[in-house]
Amino acid sequence: MTISTILAANAQTDVRNTTPKDPKAKAILDDLTKKTKSYSSISADFEYKLKNDAAGIDESQKGNIVTKGEKYKLALAGQQVVSDGKTVWTYIKDVEEVQITSTEDDMEEGGLSPSKIFTLYEEGFKYVYDKLSVMDGKNIHSIYLYPLKPGDKPFHTVILYIDKDKMQLHSMIVKGKDGNVYTYKLSNFTPNKAYTDASFVFKTPEGVEEVDLR
Repeated sequence: MTISTILAANAQTDVRNTTPKDPKAKAILDDLTKKTKSYSSISADFEYKLKNDAAGIDESQKGNIVTKGEKYKLALAGQQVVSDGKTVWTYIKDVEEVQITSTEDDMEEGGLSPSKIFTLYEEGFKYVYDKLSVMDGKNIHSIYLYPLKPGDKPFHTVILYIDKDKMQLHSMIVKGKDGNVYTYKLSNFTPNKAYTDASFVFKTPEGVEEVDLR
């Protein structure tokens, strides 16, 4: 079963129920949290898809993400995003510009911080177990997440696909209130690589304009 097949099925299915925190889902998420937090760092490639049937949008891109605690580095679509846990630098190569924001700004917007992609389910959600299925030849748990405070988020549903045997995040679907559906599929998942804290501080190249939005 492929991500596109699952995405199509999920468009017709909603496993939401009245259980605030499904015990089966909680047990799996607790195991995932424990293993993820045991890593000093995580590096992974990913495929990113944006789909909105009403708007006729169907885009796909590839990127890479590295996380170390609250710090992260993200490369996607000609952009490089770096954060030391407090400041976020977004380098847009095409226009030779670096936009500087704070992580607090990201949280106020209610979005998904790249540093939280592997642990976003830890707080602020109710969750329910869906099923165990086979994807890409792997046994995959699917778990639905719903924000406890829907008004604070630009999305209404997050679906996690978790590799049962490796207890690692396989992929994730985020359903936005605006009809956008974001799919992230991970590959080349590598934990515990050595990264210095300095590698999560962006140094603006000479000749590139800085725009401080803080």
